[in-house]
Amino acid sequence: MKRNNRRGFSLIELLLVMSVIALLISILLPALSRARQIARSAVCLSNLHTMSEAVHMYADANEGRLPSVGLSHGGSVDEGSAWANSLSREYGALAVTRCPDDRSPYWTTPVPGTDQLRRASFATNYYMVGMIEGREEYNVLTRIKRPSATIFWVELAEQGDFAATDHVHPETWFVNPRMLAAREVQYERHLGRANYGFVDGHAEPQRFEETYSINLSASSFPKIAWNHNKYDPDFAW
Repeated sequence: MKRNNRRGFSLIELLLVMSVIALLISILLPALSRARQIARSAVCLSNLHTMSEAVHMYADANEGRLPSVGLSHGGSVDEGSAWANSLSREYGALAVTRCPDDRSPYWTTPVPGTDQLRRASFATNYYMVGMIEGREEYNVLTRIKRPSATIFWVELAEQGDFAATDHVHPETWFVNPRMLAAREVQYERHLGRANYGFVDGHAEPQRFEETYSINLSASSFPKIAWNHNKYDPDFAW
């Protein structure tokens, strides 16, 4: 009778195999997580590009004027002026107004102290609506001097007073830019960056300091020397 010489794994061999598998998982999981984050960022970027194209379509149909805003960061609502309504025909599907990485709780629960729900992951730059003294002309597309360097869309903060608004106020950030902007912009949503839509229609990811940075050594209040200010059309760099 032929003897069966096969044997099972020893305990040491099993432990070794399990250790190798665990090591491989520990190496692969971060890479897979990063890949998923990059994929979601790409979808967000595509959505912002669509929204930027919608702005151009709106301007073409409205004598060059840019869409206005109507959702304040305190509960006041003017639906007739809110771009979520006035621009809806141009951007079409509601899905493009939301970033897949947006985890705000206010899509289904009103922001505390208001009856406002979050309407979009994106918000417009307040310089673009013609309501800032000295910048009134910039609510018309053709008057933006450097459209490829001027931000129109930002990724809206998920928490706080601004979570259900439709615009942000970069004209107020100069005292403490990172802290004040963080109340309004989700500027580290995508691997330390956020996606931005520009007036010329393109969209790209950038770090916050690439969009807004003060040269403190060269500044003397009220005169500010900018390294970057891609919000104010007077500077847009």
